[in-house]
Amino acid sequence: MNSMIPRRHFLAGSGLAAASALLGARPAWADDRAALAEEAFLWGVPLVLTGRYLKIAADAGLAFNRFYLSPDLATPQTRALGPQVDTLYGLGWIDLADGPQVISVPDTHDRYYSIQLLDAYADSFAYIGRRATGTKAGAYALTPPGYRGRLPAGVTEIKAPTSKVLAAVRTLVRSKADLPAARAIHGAYTLGPLSGYPKAQQPGVFRAESLNILPVVDLSKAGIGYFEELNRLVADYPPLAYDAPRLARFGSLGIGPGRQLSSDPAIIAALTAAIPAGLARIRMPKTNWTANGWSTRLDVTPFIQDPVARAATNLYGPGTQIAEEALYLSAQKGPDGEPLSGARRYSLRFPKGQLPPAGAFWSVGLYTKDIFLYDNEIDRYSITDRTDGLHFASDGSLTILIQHDRPADPNANWLPAPADHFLLTIRAYQPKPALLARQYQLPPLSLVA
Repeated sequence: MNSMIPRRHFLAGSGLAAASALLGARPAWADDRAALAEEAFLWGVPLVLTGRYLKIAADAGLAFNRFYLSPDLATPQTRALGPQVDTLYGLGWIDLADGPQVISVPDTHDRYYSIQLLDAYADSFAYIGRRATGTKAGAYALTPPGYRGRLPAGVTEIKAPTSKVLAAVRTLVRSKADLPAARAIHGAYTLGPLSGYPKAQQPGVFRAESLNILPVVDLSKAGIGYFEELNRLVADYPPLAYDAPRLARFGSLGIGPGRQLSSDPAIIAALTAAIPAGLARIRMPKTNWTANGWSTRLDVTPFIQDPVARAATNLYGPGTQIAEEALYLSAQKGPDGEPLSGARRYSLRFPKGQLPPAGAFWSVGLYTKDIFLYDNEIDRYSITDRTDGLHFASDGSLTILIQHDRPADPNANWLPAPADHFLLTIRAYQPKPALLARQYQLPPLSLVA
């Protein structure tokens, strides 16, 4: 298995010139072959990563059809990239080869939770949770492709596109005092085979390292073996119908279920060169809406058909939320155009009635240049709609001060920053229509003298 990608490259973008140069001078006919090889690489990224994650899970001793849950919120010691401190996390690899598996959830009494379901191609094909299914108790049977059986009364079917499914679990924590109650709900999600339902349901397993089970995998050194992996995996997990024409075109390269890679040296060279070229494309920043210095993607959907967009969404780990579930708006530069830095002081002012329009919750989180939480003297890693002691101005506005040194005003809403570079991310869970339709814009950052 390849080494993990350095965290500092998480948001790195790189041009195509150097990667393209690896192809060297070639006749015009080779351009089509090179383009097809690059498309095959990009198309396969989510599936190959799933194969790697399954091996990582097996090496970590994770069993199929169990939830593995984090008992605590993330801290600066958490080694997962960009963790948030709004929810408890969890995951479970679900195997449907022997039949449906049932996910049972308790009544969360309107507390936000979600169980995001991703197929082997990292499509977020379904959700269980506050937005998608409500917060009442329920039971949901994940059924494998082609399943035609009957389900018990009170069990809702969710059709899985592939026989392996990743479930990403999130449960909102409202405050430090609320952690035990959130943990109790977090541990009440159960999994079990339909054949033994309901007696066979098993609760999740709390593991402190649950946040670190899905590391960022480096594909840059994969070599031609990447496409051999892809051939094995695509045979195990047939793609959806809309991908069949694309996969048929890859047949000329020897890529597809039951195929052997071509031994033609020109094709091997094109496939090998496609890896750095493809990685250069998907490492470019991907946003489709920028306003007042904040950028986000509104095009993350349950099934992303564009290979570049789908690969970019999953290159740094599975579980990117679809836009309707959550939006992540990021800022890396200040109003002066310079990278955000603790050498300066910033303010973020929300006028009265203009807080982020989120149906579940919002937060303003700060990360170091390595995309970790910043260890600071007041143990504050974000400011949220649940932060105790927020001070609103007499006009109803909320101002957040983002700086390295402690503000002189003891009542300031201070978000501590490191002395060097950092970045900000605003999360809006269950974003309201005004945000999804770009009618609402976050306020810009301001420099403070």
